[in-house]
Amino acid sequence: LWMIQQVRHELNDSYSFAQLCDLAEEAKDFASRVDVNDQCFMSPDNMTEEIKDYCRRTGQQVPESVGEIAAVIYQSLSESYARTVEQIEALTGKHYDAINIVGGGSKADYLNRLTAAKSGRTVYAGPGEATAIGNLAVQMIRAGELKDLLDARRCIFDSFGVETIKA
Repeated sequence: LWMIQQVRHELNDSYSFAQLCDLAEEAKDFASRVDVNDQCFMSPDNMTEEIKDYCRRTGQQVPESVGEIAAVIYQSLSESYARTVEQIEALTGKHYDAINIVGGGSKADYLNRLTAAKSGRTVYAGPGEATAIGNLAVQMIRAGELKDLLDARRCIFDSFGVETIKA
């Protein structure tokens, strides 16, 4: 989500992440995609221009509106997530029925729906404050308030409104 954060900052934070998701969904038919793992996106001077340049270099339509830029990012991220799960499965020989998305990304409803659709897996989105909750869970296990990691996961799932998005 580094890419969308950078674009948002380049727009002087004048859009919320929810608004960017909405604009991306409105432009969902915009077909251009980027390789979100390409080095050019790691620390560009201007993420918006880098996305446009990538599309130009690869012979794709160049996004112009905020919604088109957000659509390129979210569509590209969801495709990358789906490929990554497939690669993990190929390496481990295991099948994973679900993808867990925690932290700020769990609030990106459009991205989570795209990820479920493109991966063919259920997405569990949340909790948003994963780092703090994880820290608390470890302390509760240590104090004997929770039995083990499985017990902590159940408690978190039941306590923090994890959203289930079916493929």
